[in-house]
Amino acid sequence: MQKINIFLGAILLSIWSVVLFFGKQIGLSMLLFVIPITYYILLILERTNKVKNEKAKLLIVPIIILSGTYLIFNNSFFNVLNLLVIPILLIIMILNLINTKLIPRTLVERILDIVIEPFAFIGETMQEFKNTIVEKLNIKHEDGENKKVKNIFKAICITLPLVIIIITILASADSIFSSMISNIFSSIFRLLGKLNLSGIVIRIIVIICVFIYLSSFFYNIIRNEDDFEEEEKETKKIEDTTLKMILTALNIVYFVFCIIQINSLFMQKAIINYADYARQGFFQLMIVSIINLIMILVSKKYSDKKNKYINFMCIIMVIFTFIIILSSAVRMHFYEQAYGYTFLRLLVYCVLFTEVLLLIPTMLYIFNKQKNLLRNYFIIMIVVYAGMNLINFDAIIANRNVERYIEIGKIDLDYLEQETGTDAIDEIIQILKIENVDGQTKQEVVNYIYQVYADLSNEDMDFRDMNISKILAKKAIEGIK
Repeated sequence: MQKINIFLGAILLSIWSVVLFFGKQIGLSMLLFVIPITYYILLILERTNKVKNEKAKLLIVPIIILSGTYLIFNNSFFNVLNLLVIPILLIIMILNLINTKLIPRTLVERILDIVIEPFAFIGETMQEFKNTIVEKLNIKHEDGENKKVKNIFKAICITLPLVIIIITILASADSIFSSMISNIFSSIFRLLGKLNLSGIVIRIIVIICVFIYLSSFFYNIIRNEDDFEEEEKETKKIEDTTLKMILTALNIVYFVFCIIQINSLFMQKAIINYADYARQGFFQLMIVSIINLIMILVSKKYSDKKNKYINFMCIIMVIFTFIIILSSAVRMHFYEQAYGYTFLRLLVYCVLFTEVLLLIPTMLYIFNKQKNLLRNYFIIMIVVYAGMNLINFDAIIANRNVERYIEIGKIDLDYLEQETGTDAIDEIIQILKIENVDGQTKQEVVNYIYQVYADLSNEDMDFRDMNISKILAKKAIEGIK
């Protein structure tokens, strides 16, 4: 691929990024930027014969899905988190495209390299840019200096003053010509007065900075060097006795703990306040389940894979891990019933569900039927995360809190107003339709809804920050006015 095309793509994407994002909220603009930059990256890698793993293109699906959520939903948590997740997925796609074998243990290092290395290549890239422009303009060097550029500059220096002198003389000789010239310059000055010059200068600076980085980024990923290939080092084995002792001791502890959980939570034999009991430890149990997964992986990786006792202990640990995950979910359920529903509490269920899914390839790995375990972990987590982005969390939270209000007469309106966005407006409006709603709650809801409507009405929304959630919320509020 010609270098001029790389620089042309970088400047077009730089201008496009400023047009889409400068001074605007993120909406449809994210999708309108991600699609062309993803296509362009694939194009330059294809044309430079860098693509070695076609399957990596499947990552385009979650990248597009996550970008599209900025158009569909208005969830502040995912809007911020996806600003990090989308670029990481894009970089992982690049690394997988140009590598036949990417070692998972160095993935973080490679991601940092591909993000940071362009800064080291800025000088080289800009020199290439200069050489490319010189070559395309067919400018020849003479005595180490650019003769053609020098001649052009000299011509401008002579022509411009001469033209000004001639115009001045002619203007003094003819009143009509003088009036025309005066009108032209007056129009130019009026136009400059209306323009936000500081904003234009800032935009130009941003375009230049983005262009320099994107040029270096593209140049870095196609340069003719080793494409980060590396050999996987031989794994050092840990003495089996150590692993057996650790697994056995942990499983004994988990056995006692799981018996207690079955009696207290599942069978509800113990006399306890379930809400207070549930408040204790569901995050700790979630962390313990993650540690168990890591322990299983370490045991299998650093021991004899045919050791039946270690395999058996790992299977037992998987079973105990499932019970611990289930215990954490039950605790969260009791806690929600007592204290209401929040985004964080709903997020815990998603993490626990992901952990349960991760147990499936883990079991296959223990039986030596799963070779690409970390890759399957990655696929599961990406699929679940993309699915979470397509769930209207705010609407679910608001709906459950409204149902709880109908049942017990309690609702945390402060939380709903501060932590949920336009995605939840339809559900919050339902409070006004409840027959026995108290006056204070009704008035708070009305005030909140009209404040949201006022904010939406004051937004100068165009195609760049278009958001379906905001449009539907505004229509829903208009429907009750």
